[in-house]
Amino acid sequence: MTTDVVPLRIDKITLNKVDKMVESGMFKSRNEALSTILKAGINNFNFWTDIIDMSNSYDEYYDNKVSSRLHNALNKFLAERERF
Repeated sequence: MTTDVVPLRIDKITLNKVDKMVESGMFKSRNEALSTILKAGINNFNFWTDIIDMSNSYDEYYDNKVSSRLHNALNKFLAERERF
């Protein structure tokens, strides 16, 4: 797996907590600690990303449904007026 370097601003209180985790031996470095904490945090957001994904697919379905109904209504309207 490749990684990218990302600049990050973090408040002193949070950074002190991360440093204490590193000092306690829980993590080897700030980098390892922050990477692990970010991954854990992102896993907690899976619920929200699932909702967003479902919303996007619903929007596509709804857009297609409305488009189809409008197209059918227009064809019916034109056929009634013998223009189609």
